[in-house]
Formats: sequence, structure tokens, C-alpha cells
Amino acid sequence: MTDFTRLTVIGSRKRAELVVPDDETLGGLLPRLMELLDEPSGPVGRPLTLVRVTGEQVEAGLTAAEQQLADGEQLRLVRADEAPPPPEVADVTDVVGDTFADRRGRWSAGSRYAVGAVVIGAGTAVAALSRPVPVGVLVLVVAVLALVAVAAGRLGTLPTPTAPTGAPEGRRWPVIAATAAAAGLCLPLGRELARAVTAGVPGDAALVWPVLAAALVWLVLGAGVGGGLGHRPALPAALLGAGLLAVPLALASAGLTVEHAVAVTGGVAVVALGLLPWYALTSSGLTGLDDQVLDGAPSRRSDAVRTVDDAYATLSWSAVAVALPLAGTAAVLVGSRDRWTLVLGLAVVTVTALRTRAFPLTVQQVPLCLATATGAVVAVLRHHPAFTPAERAGLLVLLVVVVAVAAGVRPAAHHRARLRRFGNLVEALAVIALVPLVLGSFGVFADLLRAFR
Repeated sequence: MTDFTRLTVIGSRKRAELVVPDDETLGGLLPRLMELLDEPSGPVGRPLTLVRVTGEQVEAGLTAAEQQLADGEQLRLVRADEAPPPPEVADVTDVVGDTFADRRGRWSAGSRYAVGAVVIGAGTAVAALSRPVPVGVLVLVVAVLALVAVAAGRLGTLPTPTAPTGAPEGRRWPVIAATAAAAGLCLPLGRELARAVTAGVPGDAALVWPVLAAALVWLVLGAGVGGGLGHRPALPAALLGAGLLAVPLALASAGLTVEHAVAVTGGVAVVALGLLPWYALTSSGLTGLDDQVLDGAPSRRSDAVRTVDDAYATLSWSAVAVALPLAGTAAVLVGSRDRWTLVLGLAVVTVTALRTRAFPLTVQQVPLCLATATGAVVAVLRHHPAFTPAERAGLLVLLVVVVAVAAGVRPAAHHRARLRRFGNLVEALAVIALVPLVLGSFGVFADLLRAFR
């Protein structure tokens, strides 16, 4: 059975409503349409054609069904040279708008906050370092700024011009600004405290200053980001970072030399690096969810997802907290002239490099890789003064080649399994060797040998 389509055809003189069969080409209907519309026949060079209201010409060799002509559609019968141009659809503007909305790295409120925080922190640090400020004043200002950051985040009492009091955006910038200012003041505060602790010895103060300032910065970040912004993963990481940096300070205050304090700190940092996954799971509460399920009290999926996100964030923050002391201790240890201390530094670098395999995210591996690279480069530059500049450059080039091969070559699955087993063995041996190496750096074995001679 043949279907039909109702069309309205408009000519230069008349218009007609007709029903055409769907299985007949429109070109075969043109003679009959010319008669119905009383359309004059022109020269051969100016043929007639059917045009839609949008300007698209209807193909004469196709049927109405093949061209998907709608029932009741209007067509105009015009000369081919008088037909309007077809529509040109350009969606470049829409594409630009859509891609811009989804594009990463756009300038946003977070970018503005980050730049502002850097400027505030650097400005306060330079201003306080440019002239002597009493320690009591610095301690008071840092404490007040930390309390303001926590209060602004928790209570929302500091509005901004673009957000009402108590709104989330109204709390973020005051917290960030107060935290950045307090972190910047930690540098001069660390310097003044180092001078007071070391009783004015310039060499010791220069070594204690950066460690003490970094520990204070971690405490400020824990208060501002963890307490003020409510980003819970920052708080355990800040405690871990400040605790690791407090180890060499406590050991140095107990009378240990710099190398001995750094040796113990390196061993503690390596142990902390191995315990980071457990620390992240425990501090985020993820292990507690399993206990709740076993006790018959399952949690909601949204709570589980939030807890997993907190665990990953805690691991990321904690990786940075551990990478800083690892880089510092490795640089000091591998630059030592003592063999035990040097080998201890190489063991720390080896464990750090191999331990990166346990961290799944880029933000977690990058600081650990930088810590490894720091120790390796310092070892090449300061390990042996007998190296000529050309030999040192050659060792650095060799190190670059090894890194390039390790990053670019993808071995087969069975080769990767063997390499993983070999890496696990080397890592285990390096960890086991830490304790005797630390004892050796203290001269314990040398004293034992002298005692039994």
C-alpha cells in the first residue's frame, strides 16, 4: 500500500495543497505542478526547483519519504538561480562556550585564593625578617592568627563583599588569609626561637632555623586547613609532619651532634613512610567502618565514599609531610665523610625510591620522587671529592639516563613481577640494615672493636 504526504506548494502566481505519493520522485511531479500553479515555462538554463522554507533545495530525483518531508510542509517553486542560499549552521561559539566551561585550569576563586595566600605569606615573612621583632610578639601574633582562622571557619563570623556572613565562601578566604599570614610569620619566629635555643651560636642556629620554622608551618596548616577549613585529612598530616621535624630538634637539644640527630631522624622517617597507609586508613576512620559492618551496623554509602576520600587525602598530605624530612636527612647523610653515615643515607634513598610503589596517586609519588632525587644528586655532588667535574657530570648524566629508561620502558608482565619481587627484597634488606647503620654512625661498632682489642 502506497503512503501519501500532504504538501503546500507556493508558486510565483498561485499556491496549491496536494497529496503526493511517497514512492514517486518529486521531479516527476514538476510538470503537473507547473500546470496547477500556472507557472510559465522558462528557458532550459533556468530550470524550476522546489525549495523548503529554510532555503534547502529539494532533490528532484528523490521521493518525499526519502527526503523526510513532513506532512503539511510548505515548498516554494522557484527558478534555480533565484533560490535562496541554504542555511549555514556554525556552532563554533557554542563549542567554545561548552569547552571553556569544562576546561581544567581555569582562573577561579581557588586560583585567586592561592595567589593571594602566597603573596600574603611572602609579604608577612619578608616584613618580619627585615627588622628584628621580639619573640613574644611573634608568638602572640601567630597564635592570634591561628585562632582567627579556626574561628572564621567554624563560626563564619567574617563576611566577604561577595558572600554573606556564615556562607561557605564567606569563611574560606578569611581562613586562608589568616593561615597564610601565620605561616609567613613562622619563618622569622623560627629564626628567633633558633637563636634563643642555640644560645647565639651562628652555625647551630642556621641548621635549627629551617627545621623549627617548617615544624611551626605544619602546626599552622593543621590549625587553619584542618580546623578552619574543615579539611580533616590535613590535621593528622600536620601532626605527623611537625612530629617528625621535632625529632632532630629534641635530639639536638639533648646534646647529640647534627649527624647523629639526622641519622636517627632518617630512620624514624623511613619507618613512618612504611606505616603511612595504615596511618591514613586509621586516622580517616576507614578501618572503623569495617568494624561497624562486622558488628552489624552498616554505614551509608555516602559516608563510606567520604571516608575513602578522606583516606586518600590523608595519604597525600602525609606523603608530603614525610617527604620533607626524608629529603633533608638524605641530603645530610649522603654528604657525610663517615662511611656508616653515608651508607645510611644511601639506604634511606633506596627505601624511599622503592616505597613509592605503594602510593597510587601522582600527588603522593611526586614528593617522594623529589626526595629520592635530592638524595641521589647530593650523593653525586658531595660523596667523593676525588671526582673531577667531568666525572660528576657523567654520573649525573648516567642518573638521568637511568631515570629516563625507568620512566619510558614498560617491561612485560612477568618481568615486572620479577622486578617487584627483587625490589621487595632490596627494600626489606635496606630497612633491616637501618638499625645497625644508625648504630654504626654513632660509632658503636668502632668502640666495641677498640674494647675487645
